[in-house]
Amino acid sequence: MTSKNTGLVFNCYSLKRRMKAARVGRFIRPSSVVYMGAVLEYLLAEVLELAGNCARDNKRKVIKPRHVMMAVEMDDELKPLFSDVIMPGSGVVPGVHTCLMGKRDQDTFRGWARQGLSKTQVGAKE
Repeated sequence: MTSKNTGLVFNCYSLKRRMKAARVGRFIRPSSVVYMGAVLEYLLAEVLELAGNCARDNKRKVIKPRHVMMAVEMDDELKPLFSDVIMPGSGVVPGVHTCLMGKRDQDTFRGWARQGLSKTQVGAKE
């Protein structure tokens, strides 16, 4: 299970240790560890390639969590895989929700004081 035998960059021994710690099964075969390592390596390469393209489009040289999140959100195959994942430091998906794009009239941008909705006016003495 060395990298010379498997052709992987991932360390299969540490992956097997993690699988044992997570209690994936009573007995873990070496072939299953190599297969899981290959799948993880492929997913990592795919996500990093898309994130690198996103960073290059934004004229950056370093991939940040924001670029990873934007790459995952723009890809149709990776989006369902990462649907329940919270990435710290990545921000939110750009765009305005359709329900916020309602019709505007002359009273849309009036403040609370002008509409008479606030009970006490700022600066008003009682």
